[in-house]
Amino acid sequence: MAAIAGALHYKHRVPRFVAWVLLLVGVGAAATITNLFGGFTGMNLFGVGVFTLIAIITGIFFFEEACKRNGLHRVRTPLIAVVFGVALMSASGSLFTTLQSAVKSGGANVDRAVTNNLNGK
Repeated sequence: MAAIAGALHYKHRVPRFVAWVLLLVGVGAAATITNLFGGFTGMNLFGVGVFTLIAIITGIFFFEEACKRNGLHRVRTPLIAVVFGVALMSASGSLFTTLQSAVKSGGANVDRAVTNNLNGK
């Protein structure tokens, strides 16, 4: 898909379609790109905040440029589309990792409390 988007972008064809395809490329390549840039993937709340902020900022630009057709730029629009896809997937991944660890630790605490209550401690 990235090759198709690159060819269409090079030929100056359908810039909105290129932006949407590159958004899908960013969503698909989020894990690879995030691993290349380092350790935000394993961070719980910090990763959620960073990627959410990036997703909000790039989402606003993506909406204005690709959806409303306000100022499609040759370089900026495809770059924002890829970054938005990566940030969106990474933010949701960090959020669900944090929720999973919270539910897991909460369940362990409830289990420990019930066990202590039953054992008379």
